[in-house]
Amino acid sequence: MDVAKRTYVLPSDVLQRFEKVIAPGKRSAKVAEILEEWIHEREQEALRQDIIEGCKDMWEVYLKTAHDWEPLDREVDSLLEH
Repeated sequence: MDVAKRTYVLPSDVLQRFEKVIAPGKRSAKVAEILEEWIHEREQEALRQDIIEGCKDMWEVYLKTAHDWEPLDREVDSLLEH
């Protein structure tokens, strides 16, 4: 795995609490895990927003398709009711 070293400024109280609960030697892996989860959540939200926008863009097509197939829907419904 390719790794890179970076320097970031963090609030000292947050860093102290983090170091209190994560053992030395495991901290980098935990930071990587937290960052990966954070990035994944943002990617999922971006995808969700893209899907919502796509649905909005396709709304007229959905309405036309529903209108075009309405007679068949009614016919099938009436056949299934008997």
